[in-house]
Amino acid sequence: MNNDYYTSFLDTANKVIDNNNSPAGFCLKDLNIPLVAADKAVRNRFKLALFRSIENLDENLARFEKLFSNKHNAVFWATDYNDVFDNLKKLFKIHKAKSVRLPNINSSTIFRELGIKYFLRDNKIDLLEEGDIQFFVADILFADTGSILLLNQSNSNFSRLNNGKTNVFFTSIDRIVCNTEWAEIYQQLYSYKSGSGAQDMIIFKGSENCNNYLFIIDNQRTNILHHKELRQSLTCLECGRCNDVCPVFQTIGDEPYNNVFVGPVANITLPYLETIETYRHVAYACTLCGRCEEVCPINLPIRDMIIDSRQSLLADDNIDKEDRHRLNAMRKFISNRKKMNVSNFLKHHLLFKYISSDYRKSHHILPFGKESFNKAYKKLIENEQRNKN
Repeated sequence: MNNDYYTSFLDTANKVIDNNNSPAGFCLKDLNIPLVAADKAVRNRFKLALFRSIENLDENLARFEKLFSNKHNAVFWATDYNDVFDNLKKLFKIHKAKSVRLPNINSSTIFRELGIKYFLRDNKIDLLEEGDIQFFVADILFADTGSILLLNQSNSNFSRLNNGKTNVFFTSIDRIVCNTEWAEIYQQLYSYKSGSGAQDMIIFKGSENCNNYLFIIDNQRTNILHHKELRQSLTCLECGRCNDVCPVFQTIGDEPYNNVFVGPVANITLPYLETIETYRHVAYACTLCGRCEEVCPINLPIRDMIIDSRQSLLADDNIDKEDRHRLNAMRKFISNRKKMNVSNFLKHHLLFKYISSDYRKSHHILPFGKESFNKAYKKLIENEQRNKN
């Protein structure tokens, strides 16, 4: 990491702390320093740190819990949203809570994934600016210090964390980094989202003025850990840049996914986060054009992971027999040069055998070229040779 930048970062952070008279356990940072995260070497080191954190996930989570837990901080481990809701009901009862302050209920992926809004509605818990309990998203957990990174925060939220009320934080098991020194790099890279500038952030270790509860949620993410080739997908920053350039996503939108998770990375993870039977098709919602990799802040090998996901689905017999037969037939056809050089009429006839009539009715099927690529390329070479002579 750039030492001059890091020193400048710490100086700025200390000034902010002094100006805000912040208590122990807090660190507010609102940097406007040029984006060093654009440096490829820094991004690659950060990516490696994220991947190592996932590879040693159990060790890092245990280390974080040991450092974070004390008489004012507690960790709840949740297998799925039912575990979250059961423990939330207990917290509401203990603290006699009738209302919740939840400022970013619609923008937060974890809140939408859990359906927090509907849970609160069903349990007759009001959403108020001055609620009895405050909900926050823990963007990152730091294993080396037992602290929590809160992004896109303001001075008002900074003071609210220490106002004597009960704070409840939510995150998933994959949102952990082994070292706190990567905080500002994560901040800068995540700030790529929607072209926003550097977002204010709070690093929170706890406060003696209030009770703090942290929910660390699995919700099927360990299914991805079982596939070594796909683990890197858990390091995704969820900045959304790949969605902005994906030709498939820009065409079909998020409605066909019917899920919180959409876009190129969801093509990898959804079959394992939900059910393979329901979402195996999304692994094929990709042209492998590579645009997603070009804009990814940490250069995730998205194409390779999508290919690995497809191969895994095939190897585990998670493809219908009819679809498997069509895929094998298409593979044999396109790998045979003689068959690929047949007439356009015959190729269209064969193609229609592999594409359902419903799909043909709702989509425009582009015609094959008058000549195969092989013939066209041979003509191009012959013409170039003639021109040279």
